[in-house]
Amino acid sequence: MVEWTDAERHIISDVWGKLSVDEIGPQALARVLIVFPWTQRYFASFGNLSNAAAITGNAKVAAHGKVVMHGLEKAVKNLDNIKQSYAQLSVIHSEKLHVDPDNFKLLAECITVCVAMKLGPSVFTPEVQEAWQKLLDCVVSALGRQYH
Repeated sequence: MVEWTDAERHIISDVWGKLSVDEIGPQALARVLIVFPWTQRYFASFGNLSNAAAITGNAKVAAHGKVVMHGLEKAVKNLDNIKQSYAQLSVIHSEKLHVDPDNFKLLAECITVCVAMKLGPSVFTPEVQEAWQKLLDCVVSALGRQYH
């Protein structure tokens, strides 16, 4: 079980309150698909993903990015029970979708980049990044749990 300090809880809540999941989600998923093109194989049904413009303009990419970020809200609201909150998603991604669990980490990195760009260095300080990364590391671990 992960231990959260009061400061970390406050930081995570504060960051989450400053984000628009409808903005960050599409940006982060598009970034994954562009920067790590091998991840596109999981999104074959999304249509044209042939270049950066096609990916950023793809409505299915944007919609799924929003789903991902809305899913992240589970962790924000259940910091003490992240593993259980993502148990079913871990099973789905492992047994049905066959997603390589390393891709969860890639997406977490892209989410962090998008959040940092949105908030800027005066808000996204090293202390904020540390708490945010801890949250995403917990989510990545929970999503990968079924694979172990």
